[in-house]
Amino acid sequence: MPPRLPTQEADDALFDDEPWVEPPIQMDYGTNVKVASNVFMNVNCVFLDTCITSIGSRTLVGPNVSFFSGTHPLDPELRDGTAGPETGKEIHVEEDCWIGGNAMILPGVRVGRGASIGAGSVVTKDVAPFTCVAGNPARLLRKIKTNMDPSQSLNGSKDNAPLEKPMAELATKLEEKEL
Repeated sequence: MPPRLPTQEADDALFDDEPWVEPPIQMDYGTNVKVASNVFMNVNCVFLDTCITSIGSRTLVGPNVSFFSGTHPLDPELRDGTAGPETGKEIHVEEDCWIGGNAMILPGVRVGRGASIGAGSVVTKDVAPFTCVAGNPARLLRKIKTNMDPSQSLNGSKDNAPLEKPMAELATKLEEKEL
């Protein structure tokens, strides 16, 4: 741990970009879970991390969300109870996502940047960037309109260039009260 700083605010600022995980949390192995900066995970998250499970920056994970990267054969003879094989596929959640409470993310799923997953959803297939899905199985509800999506042109520009400003630039303007 770094030495304590002169003020509590300065000390707290050291951890501003660290992941925030509300206990309890359950993991099979723990070594296969990769969490980026500024991620929030609410209570009772479960990671069956037979394979890599990654969570991108600025992602919000609701309570009781489960990430199941492990799976078993469907054939009961091959499955053979606890003597049978366990296989799996990686799970990847990209940056800026929101996963509602009680959602389940199944093996092999990639959740695209900026996607939102409704509470209680069972995600069996990839989720496209900047979309909202919900249900069992999760289905597309709508495309999310945002300046963060380079394929969208919400400010009327005809060149379709990326519309987001770097976060540092936005923070500076907020501090200067320009926004």
